[in-house]
This record gives sequence, C-alpha cells and structure tokens, in this order.
Amino acid sequence: MVDYTYDDDGNPVRRLNECYEDAFSDSEDLINPFVIKGDGFDVTLSLARGMISWTTVSPKVKKSKIPLPGTATISKGTVDLPLKDIYGVQIKRKRAKGQVEGEGLCQGFTVYTYYQFGPNCWKDLVIDFEHPSESLCNKYYDGIYSFIKDFPGRPHSLKFFMQTHAGARTGSQLYRSRILPMLKAANLSVDFLEIQHSEHVKQEMIHTNIDDYDCVVAMGGDGTASKVVSGLLTATQTRNDVEIRQGFTPSRPAMPVGIIPTGTTNHIARSVMGLADPITAVLYILLGYSVPVDVCSVFSDDKLVQWNFACQYGFGANALRYANNFRHNLLPKSVDAAIYKASSKKKLIPYDCDVEYIPAEDKPKEGDHTVCFRGCTVCWTEDIKEEEEVEECLVQPFNDLNTSNNSDTFVDLSKDESPWKVSKGSFLQLALFCIPARSEVAPEGLSKFSHLNDGCMELVLVKHINRKDFIRFLKRHGNSKNQFDFPFVEVIRVKEVKFRPRLPTGWKHTDRKFHEIQYRMSKLERQASKGSQILEIDDSDDDKDNDNEMRSPLDDMSDVDSDEYEDGDLKGSSNSGSRKSSAGSNRSSEQKQYINNNNVIVNSAHQDRNLVGPQYRMTFADMDRMKRKKKQIKKEEKAKAREERHLRTKWNLDSELVDKYELDFKVHHGLISLCGRGITPGSVFQEVGCLPLAR
Repeated sequence: MVDYTYDDDGNPVRRLNECYEDAFSDSEDLINPFVIKGDGFDVTLSLARGMISWTTVSPKVKKSKIPLPGTATISKGTVDLPLKDIYGVQIKRKRAKGQVEGEGLCQGFTVYTYYQFGPNCWKDLVIDFEHPSESLCNKYYDGIYSFIKDFPGRPHSLKFFMQTHAGARTGSQLYRSRILPMLKAANLSVDFLEIQHSEHVKQEMIHTNIDDYDCVVAMGGDGTASKVVSGLLTATQTRNDVEIRQGFTPSRPAMPVGIIPTGTTNHIARSVMGLADPITAVLYILLGYSVPVDVCSVFSDDKLVQWNFACQYGFGANALRYANNFRHNLLPKSVDAAIYKASSKKKLIPYDCDVEYIPAEDKPKEGDHTVCFRGCTVCWTEDIKEEEEVEECLVQPFNDLNTSNNSDTFVDLSKDESPWKVSKGSFLQLALFCIPARSEVAPEGLSKFSHLNDGCMELVLVKHINRKDFIRFLKRHGNSKNQFDFPFVEVIRVKEVKFRPRLPTGWKHTDRKFHEIQYRMSKLERQASKGSQILEIDDSDDDKDNDNEMRSPLDDMSDVDSDEYEDGDLKGSSNSGSRKSSAGSNRSSEQKQYINNNNVIVNSAHQDRNLVGPQYRMTFADMDRMKRKKKQIKKEEKAKAREERHLRTKWNLDSELVDKYELDFKVHHGLISLCGRGITPGSVFQEVGCLPLAR
C-alpha cells in the first residue's frame, strides 16, 4: 500500500491515507449481529475510523477461532481490522442447480484479507460474516467496497505475463488454483498472456497502451521479471518521446511492477519481499504496496541491451551456463551442481578485464555495513520538506567549453582530473548489484550491503587467487559473515561502469604456450633485424646499379669473343653495327632475353597460358576432399571458440546469458517501483551451511 507519493528521486513527499480517510469522516457506523465460525459476534463497520470490528456476545468464547488478520489488534475480546487490509468483499450465496453467479439465497458477506505467517510471509484469509438478511449484508458490502475500491495505490486492471517453464514448471497449476480466485475476489480486470519465446514480452509491450493498466505483473523467474521491467521502461520512454541513448535521463513509469516468484533463484523478489512466496507477492499487488528500486541500464555499441538489477561476469556467468545444461536432468540440484562444476580446478578460470568506473559519493560511516531493511535511512527518509524552505537554484548558464551535456550529470571538463577511475587486472568474478540479490544459496544476498534505493551500484571485484581461498569466499555467502572481508575482494560504490575484456596481442588458439610479453619482445627483435637487412640490401642494390652504369657492353663479352672481334672484320664496323641493330629489333619483337655469365641465352619473360576447353568439373574425389576440408574448418572453429572461453565468457544479466562483451552500465535512482515493502528488521536468515563444493 502506498503511504507516500514520490518525487523524481524516489523520495516520499506526503501521506495519502490520511487524506483519503477524511472523505468518510461523516459516515455513520453500522452495528449488527453476525455469526463467525459458528459463534455470535456484534460486528461494527466504521468508515470514519476505517475499521471493521467484532466483539463476541457469548461469555464462553474466550479466543477467536480465526487467525488475527493483517494489522488487526485485539483488546478485551474485540478485534479491530483496518479496512486497508481488506483486498476484496463479496456477498455469500447458496446457489441451486442451474443458477449462475450472483443468484441464490443470501447467507452473509465474505471479507478477503490476510494474516502474517512469519516476519515476511503473508497468507490469504477468508472471513465469512453470516446473516440471512440480504439488505443488511448489502449495507456492509457497499460500505466496505466503497472504501477499498479507490484506495490509493491499489490496481484495477492488470497486464499479466506468465512463464510456464520457469523453475519446477508448476506456474499454470498455481495460477488456476490459488492466484486466479484471489484476483476474482479483488474484482480486477486481468489481461493474461503466456510467454512463448524470448522476445514475446518485448513485442507485446511495444503494441500495448500502458495507460490502460494500473500494474504489470511478471510470474516466473528473474529472467521473466527483468524482461517485463525492460519492456515497461522502454515503452515508457517511447510514450514520452525520450531518445534512448547513452547518458540519457529516463522517464519513470506511472505504474509498479509486481513479481510473482516461481523460478529457481528469484533474487529480485527476495530482495524486495524477503522470501520467494507467490501468495505473499499476490497480496502485495492486490493491496498496493510498492517500493522504489534502482535500475541499471546496459548499453553495447550505443544500443540499449536491457535494464537489469544484478550483473555478473566470470564465475557467476559460468555457473548459470552449467545450471542451464543441468536443468532437465538435475532440476532440484541444478544450482548446486553448477556451482560445484564452475568452481572446479579445470573450470575456475581468471579473466583479464579493463574496468572504468565513476565512484559514487562516500557512504556515511553508519551505512558501510548496514543491511537494507524496511524504513532504511540510507535509501530514503520520511522527512517532509516544509513549504517555507527556500530551495537553491540549480539552473546555471551552459558553457559548452567547460561542461559535457551527454548525461543528466554535468561533468566539469575544465578540471584536469577525470571522474573516471580505471582498474585493470585478472579477475575470477566481476559483479554489479543494484539490489542485495538474495537467494537460497545466499540468504542475506550476493551483496548483502546493497540498498534498494540509494542511487548507487556495488562493484565487486574478486581478484585471481587460488581455489581454496575462492571457495572460502563462496561459503561466506551462506552464513552471516561478511563475504567481502578478504584481501582479494574489492567493493566500490559506483554510478557508471565501462567494461572491456582483454585478449592477448598475437594470440592464436593453436598456440598452447603463448606468452604475451615474450611475443612482444620477439616481435621487436624481428623488426630490428628486418630493418638492418633492408639497409644492407639497399646498399648492395645501389652498388650494383652504380657498377652497371660504369660498365660498358663490351665487359659482358668473353676473351674469345673479343679476340674474334679483333681478328675478324675490324674494317667492317658498319656491317657489324647493322647486324647489332637487326638483332636488337628481333629481340624486341620476340620475347625478352638476357645473357648470363655462361653465355647462355635465358628467356625471362612471363609465360601466359590460356586454358582452352570446357569448364573444369569436380570429381568425386575432389568433392570428398572438400567435405573433409569443411569438416576440418568447423573443427578448428570449435577449437578456437573453446580456447576463447578461457579468455572471456558471457554476461549473466538477471539470470539471462548475453553474448556481448564490451558493455556500459549506468544506475538510475528509484526508476522503477516493485510491489513489496522491503525486509522486516526482525528477519532471521537461515544459514545454508557448507555448500556442496568442499572437495
């Protein structure tokens, strides 16, 4: 139930309940006898107080047979149930055969509420007030319905998405048997849709008018919830004509998102509600409870990939990949088997990464190791601004030389220091959390000190260490100890992050003993030796050219030729010149020739051969050879992909694997509202104990 309205930063401004209850201050109270669980009670309906009460009329009844509903109180045998804890009311009738709904003998009216079953768990509760007078029951029905139908924050129409293959695949049966009767009792209009493929939610939200609904519901796992949130946020930006690009300021949706957890991990629902109970989630939706939550936008090549709450690279992504492989065969223990395999000696691989980030403001000392409970002061406060306070004007003249207008946060470029910090190294795991990300494996969360609405992300960097220490880090997630209290774990509160994987220069998948430093040194040596060889060749070529210019044609002739020339026709120089000219013309017309040192004429011209005849047809042997060649190429490609997995892996974005590597992340403060109330301060987290990887 929404007790406050929220500003653009997700902070509460004023209460709504008090303003709403003032409209019924002049209503008269109704007091009449009814029968509850076979005992007589005087039932009082007071719209002015927003309360329905019943007091026993029998002195023998000392304790009510029904659980204490909602936030009801009992005093001197009188139970006071606030009307805000009622999500539905109906006239109870006994129908004969052939009668439809709404017909039959009136037996009283039914109130649909809830009772608390633990710190965070709620169960639905049905209370029948029996009385034969239909006119009297209608007065109570009309009074209660008029109070709850327009209560602030409560939905009237739902856009419902259900993933039937999530978790143990029991979503369809759960919806028909438990959830649908609760929706009918609340008199809601439901637009139901089963998700058929990965792009179904995105395509549906593009063509949906979001103004026709009060709430969007995602029934499934973390992947389904993330897709529904992404679809709603994208549709909101399209409706408000906001260009989706890096550094933009998104518009906040006017409706909340309800998550009914039926998946495997359900870290989004557990972070908002404290547990993964579908009935509790439905009650939060029907009663209108919601909290603002930070969302992270993920971009790749200046294109929006999706909106996320928890992102993991390295060990977290590998564990998800193995869990998807084990889902069909080892469904109850698929997560345990995936964690064990991903942390084995062969699969626990470090990844070289370049991480750039903008650090957030320093967290107060009391918020360093503070868990985000209900009413958390780190997330938001309940202080209301007084109208007399003078707000400081934040609008300043824009100077395009000193500022950058590529985001909602102006960065002063006139300063020498850049807001971006760089962290390079080899990491076993890299993660970004906008929420604590609680699950069965990590009851207090993968990042237990993350807050829902503080406007920051927790960047967790786990450096390359031995397997024994990394398993110690994993086991800390299952108990109440601080899993970040290790020297090889670094946690940074950030606003924006740029991630780039690093591949070694000159790396080849067939080179098993590749070393990047040795490769670069050998490359420099080859370049140096190659440069010296070029200089020597150039000098020799120049010498040869000079010698050719100084030598005469007579130097190529042998001693015999010169003697014959001298003893021969010295007087017939003109005849010899004519012979030389004719020989030169014949050589120019024919192929080019030269005389080597052995006085042998060698043909140096290029022999052009033109193939004449029919086009060549491949034989069966050639076709066989081509098939073997293609098979070998595919084998090499698989080997290359297998080796590349040792250097980089996919991203785990809210339990969905994304085959993109260079990503940009930015957190948006309180952008989305999720149905829930947060974790109660009295929550007791059950320790998992020793994870199945101590081998």
